[in-house]
Amino acid sequence: MIGIRNAFILPLLAGMLAMAGCDEIATGEKAQSLAVSENDAGGYGPAALSLTPDMAPVALNFRAEHGDDPAEVGKWNSYRATLSLGGQEVAAGQFNINHTGTLDAPQGSPYLLKNMLTVHPAEAGEYELVITPTKPVEVKLSGTRIEVRRNVRDSGAAH
Repeated sequence: MIGIRNAFILPLLAGMLAMAGCDEIATGEKAQSLAVSENDAGGYGPAALSLTPDMAPVALNFRAEHGDDPAEVGKWNSYRATLSLGGQEVAAGQFNINHTGTLDAPQGSPYLLKNMLTVHPAEAGEYELVITPTKPVEVKLSGTRIEVRRNVRDSGAAH
């Protein structure tokens, strides 16, 4: 009987640990969602985001889909997200996007959702977000979007 109980507790604990890093994705309120196209540099943007101090903490999340090309299995993209106001950088961070498929199931997850930055805007304004690859792009993405969530629970990301 103890073995069966432990069989349920381990997956529950693993799920709780996985969700602990998802505060920027699962908490707060959706404030904005906008489609972004790949730019000439292989990144995304610039994208205009209206942010105000009362929205803090604000999560800037990247959502995308990848294909089922077996040649992309095990590959990943690395990006730098830079948020600016009036031409001045106010926050930046690096994030990776992995192809989620395997050789047996190359499609993997139907979409990817990754927190790029969590910020505390000091002033209201039209901010600019630019996403730049930090290495050659290995995974072709589609359906790319920037999702902004306001008043998220901040798990300690860059401010």
